[in-house]
Amino acid sequence: MADTSWVPVASAGVGAVIALAGTMVAGVRADRAQRSRDRESERLATYVDFAVAVHDSHSALRDVVRAVANGKERSVAAGQALQDSKVYSTRERLLMSATIEMAKASESVFFALVAIRDAVRSGAELSGAAYHDAYHAYADAIWKFRIAARQELSQRPIAPADLDRFSWSEREECPVCGRTDPSV
Repeated sequence: MADTSWVPVASAGVGAVIALAGTMVAGVRADRAQRSRDRESERLATYVDFAVAVHDSHSALRDVVRAVANGKERSVAAGQALQDSKVYSTRERLLMSATIEMAKASESVFFALVAIRDAVRSGAELSGAAYHDAYHAYADAIWKFRIAARQELSQRPIAPADLDRFSWSEREECPVCGRTDPSV
């Protein structure tokens, strides 16, 4: 008669290997899902950081217009406004982690902000046409950036009318641009 005392030991060993393999597969899947959630969360944080940096840059540029009259000093201060807001470093993070759609939207915002900076450097006043032309392009671009972020986050699209606006550029209601009637 054959010795069968090894069968329970072998069965236990095979069972342990199967259990360990199952645990490892489940762990790998959980890690992948967590990494995906972490990347999405990091991208969202970068989008928000970029929007805040752009907002801070724009506010700082408005402050430069109000406070600095000398052309050379204004040019330096306008450039420093973008540096201090960390818009450049945040833009770099965004370009490395964003989807293509968000990268495109962020570049539109960034270059619209640069146009405001250039208008400020050239002596534009807040009530002047040069500033407002740049501002309205910026306002439109930042809203398109927000809409792209909402779309990436699977949120319902948002339209200007949802927020009681005529457009994202705000040009139709701008008293400086001379158009206060949206039907014009």
